[in-house]
Amino acid sequence: MKGKIIKKSILLILAVLLVIGCMVPAGFASGTKKMLEAWYMNVKIISNGQQVYAEAGKEPFIVDGTTYVPVRMMANIFNKNIDWDPVNYIITVTDRPGQDVGYLNMQLIMKDNEIKYLEARIKELEDKGSSYDIDDLEDDLNDYYDEYKNVDFDITLSESKSKITVIIEFSLKKDRTAWNKLTTKNIQSYLQDICDDILDEYPKASISGYFKDSSKTTSSKMYSFTTTSKGKVSLDIDDDDDDDVDLRDLEDDLNDMFYDYFKDFKVEIELKGDEDDITFNVYMDYDRYDDEWDDLKNKDIEYFMEDIYFEIEYEFEDADIIGYIYDWDGNTRLARLDPSRSTEFTRYK
Repeated sequence: MKGKIIKKSILLILAVLLVIGCMVPAGFASGTKKMLEAWYMNVKIISNGQQVYAEAGKEPFIVDGTTYVPVRMMANIFNKNIDWDPVNYIITVTDRPGQDVGYLNMQLIMKDNEIKYLEARIKELEDKGSSYDIDDLEDDLNDYYDEYKNVDFDITLSESKSKITVIIEFSLKKDRTAWNKLTTKNIQSYLQDICDDILDEYPKASISGYFKDSSKTTSSKMYSFTTTSKGKVSLDIDDDDDDDVDLRDLEDDLNDMFYDYFKDFKVEIELKGDEDDITFNVYMDYDRYDDEWDDLKNKDIEYFMEDIYFEIEYEFEDADIIGYIYDWDGNTRLARLDPSRSTEFTRYK
């Protein structure tokens, strides 16, 4: 009787074990089992400068050089919701609505308002014009452009609506030699730099002006100028409506500009030809100043002849121009400038 009871007990235990075995999830039963060697090295998680503590028994660990952190712990750090499906073994991570979303939306609204304010401010400044005071601009221009190629200038600005007038004074009595050495190209370049700086601050301004002799050696305005719609300086040398320039008048102007170009000796310029073909001849006393001439570098002479060439070309842009330098007697040729040749400049002595 006792043996039968024992046998029944054993059968009951086996049946219970069989039922429990059938209740184990299929995924777990069919999974792969591995033995892992985990290292608990007191791994710390720092989020935005603050340490995040793991639940007891769920601390991060290292296996084969890879650090493992509980998913729920990382989800909390990144403000995410996490759900576990124990039947299908699926972890679902979703965004967690809360204060962060509202905060970000508020930041976006504030940024939009800031952008709208800045756009309105820019439009206000554009409509008003430059906030840079005209007197401050005048001071800055005098700081940068008060001296050019040994001529001392004083710049005065006046503003009327969208028009700015520029008066550039200098003493012709004091700086005549340096002034006469300035070519039209030099003056146009100087004026262009000044007008560019003005247009940087007053981009819609119309600019006009002129040079004025403060010593009253001459009362006429010299080199009147305006700017085009694109900001390019346009010169009106004679300050009148007559654009025709006679060769004799130009010859006089060139002699005024260049007669003392070289400090050691004087030169005289003669123009020949017509508006289509022009030859300029420069004369100097070579017999007397041969040493001073010999001391000149080729580039010094070439640049001198090019300056004369550009002055003539400015007035007669379609003319074929050639130039020579001679001794006073007109027989000894010292140099030639001929842009039509492959060798434009030639020095003979």
